[in-house]
Amino acid sequence: MNIPNFITLIRLLLVPCYIIFFIIYEGDRHWVGALYFLLGGGALDVLDGFIARRFNMVTNIGAMLDPLADKLLLLSIALGLHLKGYLPAWLLVILIGRETIMILGGVINYLYTKIAISANYFGKLNTCFVYLLIITYAFDWEYAPVLARVFVGYLIFVTIVYINIFLRKIYNKKIAE
Repeated sequence: MNIPNFITLIRLLLVPCYIIFFIIYEGDRHWVGALYFLLGGGALDVLDGFIARRFNMVTNIGAMLDPLADKLLLLSIALGLHLKGYLPAWLLVILIGRETIMILGGVINYLYTKIAISANYFGKLNTCFVYLLIITYAFDWEYAPVLARVFVGYLIFVTIVYINIFLRKIYNKKIAE
């Protein structure tokens, strides 16, 4: 196991840590803890990606676990913020639906091609957008609903881009056989 994959495993471990925090913490400022988990996970995401690319440590397992760690942490934080009244249900449903599609698409693609699809520019921008969106709702900023609508439009675009990538890779694999 290399260093970036180890850092990704730490990010995966943040998910149950956040869930334990959510269950134990009963205060009305839950969003502060969620923000720390979000920012910590984001910083570790940047760090593992930088190390992997800079020192040529990119692996297939890392390419699969990295986005999974992103999705699980973001979804657990989004769920916690929703249950505490900070995030609207419609947005949580959209986030869960989209991330489920992406996870299933990645698994199906890997089963067919044995190649993990690394995040591209659109996916990285999408992750930043989700972080920003969660922060705006956590701070109850007045423009959070407007940002959410812009996000949903971008989310649809990025999902279509990734579905196209998945299908193209599967199609190219079938042609090669």
